[in-house]
Amino acid sequence: MNKIMYKPLLAFALSMAVTLAVAEPASEKFAQYPQINYGSGDKAAQLKRGEYLVKMGDCIACHTEPGGQAFAGGLAFDTPFGAIYSPNITPDKEKGIGKWTDEQFFKAVREGISPDGEYLYPAFPFPYYNKLTDQDLQDIRAYLNAIPAVQKQNKENNMMFPFNWRFLQLGWRLMFFEFQKTGPYKPNPKQSEAWNRGAYLVLSLGHCDMCHTPMYYLLSKKLVLGAPISKYHLAGGFVNGFYAPNITGERMKNFSADQLANVFLRNQLLEGGEVQGPMKEANQDSFQYLTAEDIKAIHSYLVTVKSKTPPKAKTGTGAEAGKKIYEQYCVGCHATGAGGAPKFGDATAWEPLAKQGMDTLYTNAIHGIKGMPPKGTCSTCSEDDIKNTVQYIVSQSTGEKAAAGRPTPQAPKQLTLDDGKKLYEQYCQACHNGAYPGAPKVGDKNAWKPLIQKGMDVLILNTVTGIGNMPAKGSCAQCNTAEIKAAVKYMVNESKTEGDYMLW
Repeated sequence: MNKIMYKPLLAFALSMAVTLAVAEPASEKFAQYPQINYGSGDKAAQLKRGEYLVKMGDCIACHTEPGGQAFAGGLAFDTPFGAIYSPNITPDKEKGIGKWTDEQFFKAVREGISPDGEYLYPAFPFPYYNKLTDQDLQDIRAYLNAIPAVQKQNKENNMMFPFNWRFLQLGWRLMFFEFQKTGPYKPNPKQSEAWNRGAYLVLSLGHCDMCHTPMYYLLSKKLVLGAPISKYHLAGGFVNGFYAPNITGERMKNFSADQLANVFLRNQLLEGGEVQGPMKEANQDSFQYLTAEDIKAIHSYLVTVKSKTPPKAKTGTGAEAGKKIYEQYCVGCHATGAGGAPKFGDATAWEPLAKQGMDTLYTNAIHGIKGMPPKGTCSTCSEDDIKNTVQYIVSQSTGEKAAAGRPTPQAPKQLTLDDGKKLYEQYCQACHNGAYPGAPKVGDKNAWKPLIQKGMDVLILNTVTGIGNMPAKGSCAQCNTAEIKAAVKYMVNESKTEGDYMLW
């Protein structure tokens, strides 16, 4: 294969591998931290330091499957290209990491290379842990050696060819990860001890860039390359449909360390409302354990961060703008009802709100109300952007005109089974024709029966938000909810054993 052809193929393959590697764990209640025997003296002090550092790194979140034993691995990272599973990191000598030497442990954490020489997927945040000091790595190792050993076999990854070729990550490493230059962390002599401590936590164990910084991507923002764009450091990003807000000094200078502490310890958003999504999970497993001193240190670093603002996506005007902003910033809460947000398309929920008047809805959306922060999660949106978005949501959810004199979206076309069939053939057939393992084949009544029994609302929601190996909206990222419903109704109608689902 000539080099001209090889390079784009490599870039494409590694982007796929990294895309699946940065998938986030599902929202579940994870196991509690295990009880250990600290002993006394220097040993106890080291184990307590190690436990604190492991909590700061949020290791339990990924290395514990729902209902499983702490740190025994098995959590599935489902992707469109297969599944990878987190490994057992308990000190079991056969199934865990009990036989690893300290040198092998350091190499895995700092360089992302396993004892047998394989490249680890960047779902494990070694590009950030690369900054850990020797002492902290020793303390973490001591704690992991002290937790209960669990003899649980690691699950085999199940990925399509060629995404199971780990060596393809070499290209990614050449472009984005030079471990010799990025770690361990070196204190800035011009800054205070507290500032350096805050920078160290944010850049290493906290791996805040992983969510709060836009990532490089290939062709589509869904195909992220797992590497943050440094010029936009902490200027805001997306994870699992949720917006991880700007936490640079431009914003953080308006809030105190005590307000930041409320985010971590009480799930209170800086502008008011309740923390939701992946950040709430991170608080539960990790940040709630931060000391007051470390929170102050993190605050002292964040208020000094200066970054460029990511370019705002072109949204157009009126209904078109409202739709794009909704899909980019609002869908995480309003598609699922997270945090009590009225669900998009739920007339019962939106009609009483619409009766309050559009001006009231505009004010609430712009300034925030209950669990919703000001402007939702779109801090860069103008007031007109927010109004367009409110109009879009209300009109699509109630079928009524929004504010008089303002452009409003047209009522959606009533799609038929024929429309659903066309959408299925264009976007869904490639997987649901029996060619893709795990995707129920259209017409296979046995495969569809248990899915249909869960309810059409569940089927539609799972299709919109994604489930298992299926990404959100399948392969039709541009489809709206009505189109997704039409495709699902067609597939159900072709695969049902009984019942009438056309009213959906």
